Amino acid sequence: MSFPPADLGILAWVALVPLLLSIDGVEPRRAFRFGYLGGFTACLLVVSWLRVYGLPVWLLLSAYLALQFAAFAGAYGWIAEKRPAWIGIAAVPLLWTSLEYLRSSGPFGFPWALLGLSQHTLLPVIQVAQIAGVFGVSCLVALGSALFFSILKRRFGTATIVVILIAVTVGWGSREVQTRPPASTQVAALQPNVDPKAKFDPVHAGRIMADLERLTQVAAERDPELIVFPETAVPVNLFGPAGALPDIGRWANIARTTLIASSLENGQSNIAVAVAASGQAVDRYDKVRLVAFGEAGIQPGIQHRALWTPAGSVGVAICFESIFPEASRTLTRNGARVLAIITNDAVIATNSALDRWSGPEQHAAHSVLRAVETGRWVIRAANTGLTRLIDPSGRIRGEIPRGQTGVLTGQVALKGDSTIYVSRGDLFAVGALVVSVLLSLPLVSPWLAAQWRRQPFQQAVAGTLLPLITVSVLLRSHLAAWVWTAVLIAFVAIFSLTRRPSTWGLARRGAMSSVAMALGMVLLLWLLITSAYRAQQIPILLMAPASGWLRFAAGQLILAGAIESWLRGYAFSALADSVGAAWTIALTTLLGVLLQTGLPPEAYAWAICTGVAFGLIRARTGNVLGPVAGHALGNVLISAITAVR
Repeated sequence: MSFPPADLGILAWVALVPLLLSIDGVEPRRAFRFGYLGGFTACLLVVSWLRVYGLPVWLLLSAYLALQFAAFAGAYGWIAEKRPAWIGIAAVPLLWTSLEYLRSSGPFGFPWALLGLSQHTLLPVIQVAQIAGVFGVSCLVALGSALFFSILKRRFGTATIVVILIAVTVGWGSREVQTRPPASTQVAALQPNVDPKAKFDPVHAGRIMADLERLTQVAAERDPELIVFPETAVPVNLFGPAGALPDIGRWANIARTTLIASSLENGQSNIAVAVAASGQAVDRYDKVRLVAFGEAGIQPGIQHRALWTPAGSVGVAICFESIFPEASRTLTRNGARVLAIITNDAVIATNSALDRWSGPEQHAAHSVLRAVETGRWVIRAANTGLTRLIDPSGRIRGEIPRGQTGVLTGQVALKGDSTIYVSRGDLFAVGALVVSVLLSLPLVSPWLAAQWRRQPFQQAVAGTLLPLITVSVLLRSHLAAWVWTAVLIAFVAIFSLTRRPSTWGLARRGAMSSVAMALGMVLLLWLLITSAYRAQQIPILLMAPASGWLRFAAGQLILAGAIESWLRGYAFSALADSVGAAWTIALTTLLGVLLQTGLPPEAYAWAICTGVAFGLIRARTGNVLGPVAGHALGNVLISAITAVR
């Protein structure tokens, strides 16, 4: 209810209270389970729009997001157990902020539905983002849940301190929003409202171009210094012999202004191009942060850099990039004086009247936080809406209703100053993570001291860290794959001297069931992926490798044998003797994810799904041959993703 379509952000202040009450005094493992169940239910509702990509995608991503709730509940139960009440209360915002930050980071980060985003309409609350980013807002809102939990548990002393902290922060925010930032630069944003299914159909290209020209002419009547198109607005290439740049240049010349045009260039680059009034393209930005699987065939840009225009430097964030605070922060640090978010949210609008616009509206909420974080005006141009002008305090100064065709004009300011968040980044979130770790140290240290005396634990540490560190160094050295594969095989051979291979899964017993389960799981996962692509009318092709199928498959089998003999073989056996099956599955999955260094996000996602599945199969059958076969087949199939356009 805190997020669109209901968008009752005030409810987010008590959102964690039911979970806190259910896990209060509960053993950490049970708390973890309660957290996962509650989180999975909540995430299913919040990201219900993911049904447009198919039921499996909706379920899998909800299951992934629910891990944050589970980790929060388990860690809270662990830290708060048999300790002073104030530690448990302090742990609530610290843990929640830390886990949101971790979920938002890395190549598979997904900062969607952060608690702070639910406050996008409550301007006094979100002003803290100037200092601490959206994670600071999340911390403040989580503190609200800690307050109500304290009151319900009759811990009034702690509640009083929390009330003061919240009141001071929101009071300061109220003063910040009293002044409306001035603006004097006229700009325009187009909302062509093109059906995404017709967007790249050659039959409709002429009509789409005519509509863009008409909207540009309408915008030109207000004498803007900048006109912004939505994402991939031009249905053909901009550059090349048959490119549309001459037409776009003519429009800019007639309008006597700068256009930021966009296209899916050659089906391989999602770009924004600044076209000056002279008709010349003066700068180009290629989308850097791509959607896992959905943009697997797109070539990413190199860096988030501001787009130079005669009107001033513009920081362009294309669609998915706008949900990452770091992207807009980097654009601002690199000289952007105004931000332009261009998107095509029609692809995440459902056919249900209940939540048709929940995805686009949730996405639009991010742009409000980006404005406050960076202290920049935001021009948001969306194909079907919501197209907006947002000031640095988060006010929406103008908007075109969703599902309509139109032109939004208004004034912005080209700013050069900087917020604390732009200068310091996610220092607050990192600090919350550090403090959370410090709170857990008194509990971890005795356990580590006791475990270190046990030989199985020493073998587990050596069997995981030594290969990981060595292979990580080799991966970052960009050596050929066979080098680190050979090194990994050598490690496995050495480890076999301390534990017989038959004891860690290299045996005939259970081999048939292990292989059948692993191959079946990989094929099922692949069918789920292809069904999601078919729902979006995107073909997947298995391209013949240059070395030939036989040689390629043999190479993948050797690679899979090395990795799985380590992960689900020796390391799994040693870890299971020390920390149990559940932690072993989680840790070996994490190790597998770390091996994806330098690969696209699809590889990380695949490693997570298969890592958990292979761990379960290994625990069930006691055999590693199945994961070896499944890993090899998965490598062959996942290579087809590179052919997706």
